[in-house]
Amino acid sequence: MGLAIGGIIANWLAVLIFYFNASLNYDEASRTLLPFAIIFASIATLGVIVAVNNKNIGGLLTVIGSIFFVPLGLIGVFGGKKLINQANAKSLNERRNFKT
Repeated sequence: MGLAIGGIIANWLAVLIFYFNASLNYDEASRTLLPFAIIFASIATLGVIVAVNNKNIGGLLTVIGSIFFVPLGLIGVFGGKKLINQANAKSLNERRNFKT
């Protein structure tokens, strides 16, 4: 979970960079990308919040929200993948230890 949270922090720092570029330099590309960056960072943040209850869906949302920020977003992608792997390992252990 820590890697995913670190990725979310990196994503929001990238949003701040887009914001300051758009506001200080009047950069047209940053003004265009800023709404998309906010949307994707919000999706990734929602993924970490959802991961508390459901690691599969939370990990998937974190990966989807972090793809926009590649290469910086790779931190979030790896964190989301780790959440999904944890959920799959837990499910596998439950299936292995199932007794009727």
